[in-house]
Amino acid sequence: MRDRERAAEAIAQTNSEARAAARVTVVEGSAPLYTTRRAMRDAATQAARELPVTMAQSTFTAPIITVDAPSLGNGGDRLPGARPAVRPLAPRVVRKPLTITAPPKRRTSARGIAQKITAGGALLFIGSLVVVTSLPAQAVQAPAGIDPQVAEMHYEGEQTLAGVDAEATTYFARDDIAVNDQVAAARMSEGERAAFQAVADSETPGTSYGGDPAFPQVWGMLSTSFVQTPFPNLDQVPMSSGFGNRPGGFHGGSDFTPGVGTDIRPIANGVVSAVFQGDNPGGGGYSVFIDHNVDGQFVQSWYGHMLPGSIQVEVGDVVDITTIIGQVGNSGRSTGPHLHLEMKNGDYISFNATVWLQTREMQLEYRR
Repeated sequence: MRDRERAAEAIAQTNSEARAAARVTVVEGSAPLYTTRRAMRDAATQAARELPVTMAQSTFTAPIITVDAPSLGNGGDRLPGARPAVRPLAPRVVRKPLTITAPPKRRTSARGIAQKITAGGALLFIGSLVVVTSLPAQAVQAPAGIDPQVAEMHYEGEQTLAGVDAEATTYFARDDIAVNDQVAAARMSEGERAAFQAVADSETPGTSYGGDPAFPQVWGMLSTSFVQTPFPNLDQVPMSSGFGNRPGGFHGGSDFTPGVGTDIRPIANGVVSAVFQGDNPGGGGYSVFIDHNVDGQFVQSWYGHMLPGSIQVEVGDVVDITTIIGQVGNSGRSTGPHLHLEMKNGDYISFNATVWLQTREMQLEYRR
């Protein structure tokens, strides 16, 4: 049954091709027309079979290959030759030498020189236009004043410029600009410091131990948010020992070694609560204690092992960040010149001064 269907399809296709061919009129001398692809393939195959074939003579000559020395790889004296290969019916290879000639020199004519000069002049003219249009009018005017042509540009007739009185000075209004300089705000003027000092002088000093300010009234007036290192003029300060346990026991402070004789300043504004000219019970040698009000919190700073005779403050003195309280020394129980900076909180417990200063965003830049 399947074979019958295929035969019927073939007959139908043949009949269709015959009908299509009958409707086509072929003009003599025109290109052949094909109604189906199969007819086109059959015609092409028949044309290929009818093409005349001429056998060429075997004239192939085996080429000789010459290899330069660098292309021999690892080197060698023998140049490899090429074995002749016999290839029948191969086309003849004709090798012609390649001739390389230098390009002809272009002669410079008067017309070419004129074109270059014209192009250069055009570039200079365009550049001058850009410069002139980008500058303000005052930049191209004569130093003596305004160009008369500019002055009369929008005015008919003669124009005069009236003088301006020296007292009638006009200032342009500016937007309000607020500059928050913490260092400048923390510094005290002479009048402010004298007023605070008068309050401190009227108070009876209390104890410098226990976590309470020795001068509570002036302490409450010295609230500040700015803190700094004891050496604000130095970019970097070397340390010999930090806060915490060490072989000799617990170390409650941080030891800085900027060099003997270096000026010491307080870490913040405050009032001096204790001064030791000699040695103190802790072996700190010549020392100064200062009470600070940092954002309403009690903080006390110790400065130990200072140079004998360098202390410049007394108990009850109001100090700010510019005050020199002494110099680095080697007094007390010390093995070398350094500053022992120790800090106490309201519970009178020592805490890490270095970490605290870093978290308070202390000013580390160099300041004269």
